[in-house]
Amino acid sequence: MVGGEKMDKKKVKRQNVLELTLLLVVVVLVNMVGYYAYHRFDLTQEKRYTISKGTKTYLKELKDIVYIKVYLGDDNLPAGFRRLQKATRELLDEFKVYGKKNIEFEFVNPSESSDQKTRREVYDALAKDGVEYYNVQSQKNDGSKTQQVVFPGALLTYRQHGQEYERVVNFFQGNLTGSFNDASVNKAIETLEYDFITGVRTVSRESTPTVGFIEGHDELDQYQVARFSRAVGDFYLVKRIKIDEKIGALDGCQAIVIADPKSKYSEKDKFIIDQFIMKGGKVLWLVDAVKVDMSALESARETMGVINSEVNLGDIIYSYGARINSSLIQDFQCAMMPVNSAPEGSEQPKIQLAYFPFFPLIMGRDDSPVSRNINPVKFDFVSPIDTVGEDPKVHKSVILSSSTQSRIIRSPIRVSMDIFSEKLDPSRFSLQNLPVAVMMEGEFTSHYKNRLMKDFINNNVFKVYDKSVVPTRMIVVSDGDCARNVVKVKDGKYMSQPLGYDQYTNTTFGNREFLLNCVNYLLDDSGVMALRNREVKVRMLDRIRINNQLLFWRLFNVGLPVLIIVALGLVYMIIRKRKYSK
Repeated sequence: MVGGEKMDKKKVKRQNVLELTLLLVVVVLVNMVGYYAYHRFDLTQEKRYTISKGTKTYLKELKDIVYIKVYLGDDNLPAGFRRLQKATRELLDEFKVYGKKNIEFEFVNPSESSDQKTRREVYDALAKDGVEYYNVQSQKNDGSKTQQVVFPGALLTYRQHGQEYERVVNFFQGNLTGSFNDASVNKAIETLEYDFITGVRTVSRESTPTVGFIEGHDELDQYQVARFSRAVGDFYLVKRIKIDEKIGALDGCQAIVIADPKSKYSEKDKFIIDQFIMKGGKVLWLVDAVKVDMSALESARETMGVINSEVNLGDIIYSYGARINSSLIQDFQCAMMPVNSAPEGSEQPKIQLAYFPFFPLIMGRDDSPVSRNINPVKFDFVSPIDTVGEDPKVHKSVILSSSTQSRIIRSPIRVSMDIFSEKLDPSRFSLQNLPVAVMMEGEFTSHYKNRLMKDFINNNVFKVYDKSVVPTRMIVVSDGDCARNVVKVKDGKYMSQPLGYDQYTNTTFGNREFLLNCVNYLLDDSGVMALRNREVKVRMLDRIRINNQLLFWRLFNVGLPVLIIVALGLVYMIIRKRKYSK
């Protein structure tokens, strides 16, 4: 019996050693497989922790280190910013998995110094670099409130060909009010991947696309589009181009912007633009169908809208699939302008702000990557757009449309200050979602197909295309003034105000962001803009239930795991006892 018991003990001991060895081997193998074959299981409904295939590919193809410095390193941030901090860290951890040694990042606290002067110097340096900051009011546990300076942004640095390139990423671009809630933080989280991968692409790409601003047809000049041009220049090379009927005028450009022309385009200039499109060039059309002279309205209190047919662009835009109607939209959701409300004949003016329905404020659409999650865009005398023609090779989509309370004013259009004498009646704005910006993408047919002489087509100097060689894109916006920034001249120097800035209400609307998104989408060759469609849902906690059942949920979260472990331990002991007592 004794010998048998010894044999059993040796057998059990060998079995235990074998099980321990197998366990260690399995753990080592799992870790090795996990190191070389990384995979993250994203169980969230909206896949908030899954980065896109295009982002993964681009990160894997990085040739050098992108260094990212995030200015959300403070451990005592308000609750919403802590959520943004956590989401940013998780995203960059994911970036590092695919970018490996070519992605490095750190979180920095700009308010780390206890010396007020030093902190001020740091704040000024970051602001000079373009990192936006906000004075945020937060509430402590004792109920008291405190002001805190927060820099919700990052600085990306990349070294290439002996030069260092930098790009600032601001998480709350164009915040209208400077106030923050769950919705605004959520909006920032939704666009994190887009903001970061766009920044990484901008600083690390080998060649930079060129965007040409067309001039020579009384378009907005370099000062009037200075802010738009500067925004585009952060991503691309920008130059002003006069076509001047030269066949090669647009060579080297990947996209062009036609901003509010007022004089005629010759057929030769239009042909050059048409062939540019056929070869894959992109176009942002910012064209007015109706012109209204605001200076005449201010002096005479009344003016007439003039149809802008002189520019001679309606037919070429129509042939591609869009028609800008010669009418104007009035929208109940509109901007304000100063009005003299003093009785007629009064010597003392009485200026007050009043809503002007010819200045609609257009909200972005959730189904468009171009306008989703942007501030309202301010338009001046905008026209409705129709999509025309049925071409299966061209996909058309509305990227901006009026509110659910709109109406159309048809020609002849009278614009009078009398509109301010009566209160706007919502019932008179019966139309909704009138398109003001349309995107078309695919393979287009040349506007000049079957219109040119054979001798001109069959020449030895240049090739004429009657259809797209490669798929391309264009965006049509029915208001050229949306790209205009206010220009002031002081001491012979031109000073421009921010694009979309309303001097009457001191509000900066989303014009800059919208137009920059248009250009980015036109030149997006890897589907990065689609990331702006990502939606992260905020699942709010029931605060009333939390307060009423605080003790229960504390015990549940702390005690339940302990009880489960104890129960499993007891079950294991019982099984062992039954097994070896025999």
